[in-house]
Amino acid sequence: MLDVIVSFSKSIDWGTWIPAIATVALAVLTFIYVRLTKGILQNQSNPCVIVSVIHDEERPTILQLVIKNVGTSLVQDITFDFSKPIPARAWGIVEKDAKIVEPMISGPLIEGIPALGPGEQRQIDWGQYGGLTKNLGMEPVIVRCKFKKNGKAMPPMECKLDVKSFEGTVAAERPSAKVAKELEKISKDLHNLVTGFYKLKIEMLEDQGSKSEKDKGSET
Repeated sequence: MLDVIVSFSKSIDWGTWIPAIATVALAVLTFIYVRLTKGILQNQSNPCVIVSVIHDEERPTILQLVIKNVGTSLVQDITFDFSKPIPARAWGIVEKDAKIVEPMISGPLIEGIPALGPGEQRQIDWGQYGGLTKNLGMEPVIVRCKFKKNGKAMPPMECKLDVKSFEGTVAAERPSAKVAKELEKISKDLHNLVTGFYKLKIEMLEDQGSKSEKDKGSET
């Protein structure tokens, strides 16, 4: 058997076969590269819908739900499934002052969204830290976002709606506490002005006045 293999290898014109093998290998690698590039470009152009929790910049104690298309193409027929019912407008900065509220029964998260363009979003006032923790507990809610591109169902996205991470932030701070901090800051600024900066300003004015009098004396 070994003799047959040796004789067969001697009969092969390697000068012809090596370029042919290299050509086939190059063709295979080119095919793989094209497929990978196509897949990467398709993924970059796919839509992607997420749901997140943020605090309103203008009203820091208000937590909002944001539905956003973070992809680069139009997304259609968006629907949402939740691991448990979510409350609607659960107010109360601290839990002891909050009440149990009815679950959300309307709006884009319940009724879905026909379409969202790239970067387009919907914002919903969800509640405040205390109200949401009283109604949800500390465990995050899992939301499953389902959507389509050109009528074709895309892989769904799972997001966590977390409230606990806002503990200790401005979203969980009472307005009275915030006002107290601002008043304390103003008090410190006034103290610095009276005991430090204001005194320095007086001394500078006095120095300038003395200099003017000396200049007048030298002229006479």
